[in-house]
Amino acid sequence: MPSLRQLSSCIGLSGDVSIIADFFGFFRGRLPPDPTGAPVSISLARQMRLLQGPHFHLNLVSVGVENFTDNENIEIDYAVFKIRNIYAQVGVGVGRVLNFAVTVADAHGLDAPTTTGQLEDISNRWVVPGNGIDVFVPFAMNVPSDGGMILGQSPQPGPCEGKNAKGMNASVVGLFGSEQTARSFSHEVGHYLGLGHQNDHPENLMCQSSKASSIRNSVNLTSDQGNTVKGHCLVKPGC
Repeated sequence: MPSLRQLSSCIGLSGDVSIIADFFGFFRGRLPPDPTGAPVSISLARQMRLLQGPHFHLNLVSVGVENFTDNENIEIDYAVFKIRNIYAQVGVGVGRVLNFAVTVADAHGLDAPTTTGQLEDISNRWVVPGNGIDVFVPFAMNVPSDGGMILGQSPQPGPCEGKNAKGMNASVVGLFGSEQTARSFSHEVGHYLGLGHQNDHPENLMCQSSKASSIRNSVNLTSDQGNTVKGHCLVKPGC
């Protein structure tokens, strides 16, 4: 098995690497709490093994960063924790997780989007160069839809490294509490990786939340979905 240093270099990390903050990508530098109070644990051995197979990188962009408190950062870190567990079901790892920020002044109101057109604008305005999937998190997303709220939006599938597709170039996910944010986050990344809705399967991650049997537990992926994910252009073959 490659060493931790070799795997860190493979996913683009250099210098002194923090296991929690850099290798696992937790912005707060510690494990996020589970909203139910259940223990939270990670496996370094599993992460090292997953990086030797197909994996993808994430660029997380907080829009309206001055308004983010520890509570919002916990939601994002919990989403990172959950997405690793969800895609590991089908042998797909999450590699490098980088964090970026857009200030309230630079957001020009897009830190509080209210239309789907603004979500598309967010996905195109601050594209992060390189080989990661961009996921934007506006501080106060409030986009109505069919009597409810849009929890996230993403292209299906999302573009490759150039990220210059017509329409959306990234996933956008709102903050709606740790459990919902984590599921929406993984669901929208699923769209980016080519997965469609599975509303006839309420236990599946790609079932819309309004039809899912459980926000916490409806996170299953099938082997066929795993094969679709592995075929996306931003999924790396392995270190």
